Amino acid sequence: MQAVAMVTVLGGCTVVSPDVGQEAVLVDRPWIFGKGGVRLDDVRKTGRSYTWLSTEKIYVDTTPQTIKVAFNDYSSSDNILLDFETAIQYRITNSPRLLSTKGVNWFENNIRSQYSAIVRDQVKRHDMTSMMSRPETAAAIDAAVTEAIRAEVKEQAIDVEIINITLGRAQPNPNVLEQMNLTAAQQQRVKTLKEATLAEEQRKLEQEAVAAADNAYRNQMGLSPQQYLARQVAEINAQACAQAKACYIVPSGTAIVAQP
Repeated sequence: MQAVAMVTVLGGCTVVSPDVGQEAVLVDRPWIFGKGGVRLDDVRKTGRSYTWLSTEKIYVDTTPQTIKVAFNDYSSSDNILLDFETAIQYRITNSPRLLSTKGVNWFENNIRSQYSAIVRDQVKRHDMTSMMSRPETAAAIDAAVTEAIRAEVKEQAIDVEIINITLGRAQPNPNVLEQMNLTAAQQQRVKTLKEATLAEEQRKLEQEAVAAADNAYRNQMGLSPQQYLARQVAEINAQACAQAKACYIVPSGTAIVAQP
C-alpha cells in the first residue's frame, strides 16, 4: 500500500534539478483551484527536488552572463557612420522577483530601447578617429554607457546588477570603409608619384653636378670640348683593354672587318 501511495504522489509531481550555477524559479499554474504566479520565497538551488506537476520551473543562471547587441550606422561627431558589437555583462540578483515583475524578456522589454538611445548619444559626442585609435576615448564611452544603464536599471527597480558594458572597436560602415580604402589607395599613389618626382629631380641635380665638374676640369686643363671628349674616349678604351684578353687600337674612322 505504501508503494502504491508513493507512486501516486510522485505521479502528480515533476522533478526540479538546476545545474551548478543555476537556480529554479517555480511558477504555479493550478489546473482547477489555488493561486497561481511566481513563488517569491521558494527558489530551488542546485540539486534534485520535486513540485506539483502543474507548476512550471524556470532555470535561471546565477553566474555573470553576457548579452551581445549589435548597432549599425551610428553617426560620429564628424558624421561618419559606424558599427558596433557591444556586450553587456550582468548578474541577476533576485530571480523570482525579476521574473514576477519584468518577465523572462526583461532586457528586450525594459532596457533595449533606452540602451540604443544612450549608445547613440555617446557615439555622437566623439569623432571617428578618436573612437578607433584612442583607447582612452573608448574607455570613456564604455564608462558613460555603463553608468547610464545602471541608473536606468535602478530607476526601473530591475533586479539585475550591471557589471560592465563594452562597445567594442568602432568599425566604419561597409560603404564608408570602401570609400576610406579608395582614398587611402589614392593617397598612396600621390605619395609614390611625389617620391618618383623627387628622385628624378635628385638625379638631374647629380648629373648637372657631374657635368659642371667635368667642364671645370676641362677648363683647368685648357682643353677644347673635342679634345676633352677624345681624352674621355681614350680612358674608356684603356679601361676596356685592361679587362680584355686582346686589344687592338686602330686610327679613328678605320673600317674593321671581322675574319670568319
